[in-house]
Amino acid sequence: MHYLYLLVTLLFFSSLEVVTKPISGRVDPFFLTFFRFIVGGTFLILLAALSKRRTERNDFPKLALVGCLNGVISMSLLQLSVKYSNASTAATLVAMNPLFVGVFAQLLGKDKISKKKWLAMALGALGVIVLSSANVSGDSTFGIICGILAAISFALYTVLMKDFSGKYGALLATAVSTFSAGVVYGLLLAVSGRLSLPHLTLSETFILLYVGVGVTGVAYVTFFKAIQRFGPVKTSVIFYLKPVVASLLAFSLLSETMNVQKIVGTAIVVVSLFLK
Repeated sequence: MHYLYLLVTLLFFSSLEVVTKPISGRVDPFFLTFFRFIVGGTFLILLAALSKRRTERNDFPKLALVGCLNGVISMSLLQLSVKYSNASTAATLVAMNPLFVGVFAQLLGKDKISKKKWLAMALGALGVIVLSSANVSGDSTFGIICGILAAISFALYTVLMKDFSGKYGALLATAVSTFSAGVVYGLLLAVSGRLSLPHLTLSETFILLYVGVGVTGVAYVTFFKAIQRFGPVKTSVIFYLKPVVASLLAFSLLSETMNVQKIVGTAIVVVSLFLK
């Protein structure tokens, strides 16, 4: 069952950048991220209510803060990366997060970085350099930087969530952190005067619901259920295949262009992940 969780997570996570790319020019990336987390969080809260479990009062603000690290910071950076670079590039960059998971796991006393992992991080950095200098139409330096920062912040979120999901279960911990991020995001947009519903077509509405309920709801639960079984470092194996799956989806659905240098850069990143 836990391997099924990994498969579901892989498919949903790999499709995020591809399905949101067509609306990145019409829907504000900050509103899109807010919508993802308020819808996904509401969906998860309703499911979690059936279990009748509750978080301890002292843990609630911590979960909310960790949720904001992902929802407000990491996923905003990811959507900016999608907007200012190709979907396949953004997916490849954020897939580097397993390398940073190892770093944070050691810094927080949950793992130790071996020489092999240091080699993997160095090789991954080389892959990013090759990828970022590929000069493929649609990629920008700003988009690439946002993708790297998204990977780093998501890695920290992954490590910090492990204890909470172990204590309260993947569903409740993810529900609280995700819904809290959506609420905080909404307040920030309201204060800045950017909280307004765009005019959407039926297909665009479906995309928003897909990333809200599917990617931010279902996939986050399966992700942390797998973490409960395999741990944060081993579970990050799903990101080994994310660049490949996302690139294939982007090529077939979005007709994104690829050149030899970009393919080589993506391949180096994937190899570095397998060395982790």
